[in-house]
Amino acid sequence: MELNPNDLTEDQIYSFMVSSILPRPIAWVSTVNGRGEPNLAPFSYYTGVCCDPMTLLFCPVTGPADRPKKDTLLNIEEVPEFVVNVAEQRTVQELNLTAAPVPRGESEFALAGVTPAPSSRVRPPRVREAALAFECTVRDVIEVNPGPGGGWVVLGTVQAVHVDDALVDPQTLRVDRAGLAPVARLGGADFLSSTDVFTLHRHRDLSAVAAADRT
Repeated sequence: MELNPNDLTEDQIYSFMVSSILPRPIAWVSTVNGRGEPNLAPFSYYTGVCCDPMTLLFCPVTGPADRPKKDTLLNIEEVPEFVVNVAEQRTVQELNLTAAPVPRGESEFALAGVTPAPSSRVRPPRVREAALAFECTVRDVIEVNPGPGGGWVVLGTVQAVHVDDALVDPQTLRVDRAGLAPVARLGGADFLSSTDVFTLHRHRDLSAVAAADRT
């Protein structure tokens, strides 16, 4: 089967993308508007970009006709800063609550019963219950398509990271995945925990691999 996106409806493309680009890490993004009112929302189009400078991105998609720009994006236009709080197994129910549509200016922190904690370098608060959080300033906002089915790419430069001391090796800075217990998004209402893991080491000597294949 070969699919031509130009022949598909928006719903068909969305259904295919969210059920084939798997798994997707979840950015639990906190922002504030110009009045300092906080917002908290999950985004599963999210990933790291590079190390120098330390950069993340997430992608708000276009909302319904009466609210095409999500509150997160509107807030970033007013205050170009955000915090990515890592989605974890122990807070996934609270994260799910913050996906609910609420009037602009209402706090999803209060809705989900999580605690806004002061950030050190940016104005939006982080989630105190999150074991890992990235404070970011906006590097760029790329508009792909503001119409139905469209969206934006928000690039953020990390200014500070907060991580539970118990989860990070002080020498290597490697985070204990099992202790963090992150969750990822699958298609529809399905999520994925990080407990089912297998290991593959990269091959450093391709000549040895070729020799093994000949035996």
